[in-house]
Amino acid sequence: MLSAFWNFTCALMGVVKLRVAICGGGIGGLAHACALAKYSDITVNIYESAAKLSPFGAGIGMWPRAWNVLCALGMGEDMAKITSVSPTNSTVHSFSFRKSDQSNGFTFGNMFSRGPLLTFHRAQFQEVLAQHLPPSCRIHHSKRLKSYSQGRYGGPIRLSFEDGSQATCDVLVGADGIKSAVRSCLLREQAEFARYSGQPSDKQKILVCKDYVSWAGSIAYRALIPVERLKEDCDQGLLHMIVYPVSKGQVVNLALFHFQPELQGMPYPGPWSKEVDESELFNIARFERWEPTVKHWLKHIRKPTKWAIHTVVDLPTYISGRAVLIGDAAHSCSPHQGTGAGQAIEDAYFLAELLGDPRTTLNTLPQALKVYDKFRRPWTQEASAKAMANGRYFTLHHDGFDFSHADAAAVVQKLHELTDLMIDEWKWCWTTTVEESLKAALSQLQDA
Repeated sequence: MLSAFWNFTCALMGVVKLRVAICGGGIGGLAHACALAKYSDITVNIYESAAKLSPFGAGIGMWPRAWNVLCALGMGEDMAKITSVSPTNSTVHSFSFRKSDQSNGFTFGNMFSRGPLLTFHRAQFQEVLAQHLPPSCRIHHSKRLKSYSQGRYGGPIRLSFEDGSQATCDVLVGADGIKSAVRSCLLREQAEFARYSGQPSDKQKILVCKDYVSWAGSIAYRALIPVERLKEDCDQGLLHMIVYPVSKGQVVNLALFHFQPELQGMPYPGPWSKEVDESELFNIARFERWEPTVKHWLKHIRKPTKWAIHTVVDLPTYISGRAVLIGDAAHSCSPHQGTGAGQAIEDAYFLAELLGDPRTTLNTLPQALKVYDKFRRPWTQEASAKAMANGRYFTLHHDGFDFSHADAAAVVQKLHELTDLMIDEWKWCWTTTVEESLKAALSQLQDA
């Protein structure tokens, strides 16, 4: 009631409480602007480095936890129109786990969730977000952040862009992805603060020299396959192999992962993402021994995108003064639970609720951002660790067990153990809600 009264009063008086600048017009940045739309005393500018909004990647998924946030933002009805699965709170069969690297493959486990994984074509998903932006939100294209500066004792943040232009804001939100310019500046700023406050030189060096981005030792080959191409296989009863339908089921998103655990944490040579010829994939794994179902699917791959999976590892802070990180800029994770986009949306919503609260003012803003960091950083880093664990399980790396040479009974027993482990790592996506921690965070604003 207090928040609604405050917003109504501000609307009548034309008061601007905060000027928010969002660097990055991807899913996290757009979602944050949409989440701030209900607060008439907050102005929003989005600075996007590309000449137009251009989504990266093919398909994304939303588990019930993230879907509930979209519904809270008033997007449920429009998002439901572009997904191939009907939203429900009932228990559904969400995944089957199958061992296919042999001529007679078999399903060794099934996962059931309270509510399904909703799948979307990324471009369509981002388009719905853009449609929900308030008219007062301005998007500035071709604006790549070079650096920002802010006074140690408050005052506006000055943004400097690669084209020589500048802007100012009260809050800077870094939603600019895994190669975040905001994060680089934030870490340098933290290193300078460590030096100024006399903290150990080792900490200063770590902050200024390390960007916390690490190669996960995994390469993903992703391709979109029109369902029309699969009709022959559908007639042979092979539809059970579809794991990621998008665009209302008209297109299938197929991803194959090549994991080399010994390379985890090593530098990755070459570009992180590029289109390659399908022969590169088949040179890595020739699939002669794989079951026929897999071979049928692979024959439809054309020009897959090769993607080196990088993660942001244990970033020591998501904030510095009035600057704050969300989404991949803060906690990019592996895609093995389908939670990356959902976590960015949670960040966006969580931060907007803290900024929009009437107890958050220019004076209390740094304390409000500390509350955001206190609650979101441990949560997202734990979620990232769970996704990494599932990536290892998916590629049968567990407990030093040799799946290639063990007897059949031992293999089946170990696969059943893996099923339980994978589900345990995954179930937070439908057994928890962001509202639980948000309520606790808002209660701490009373002390801010």
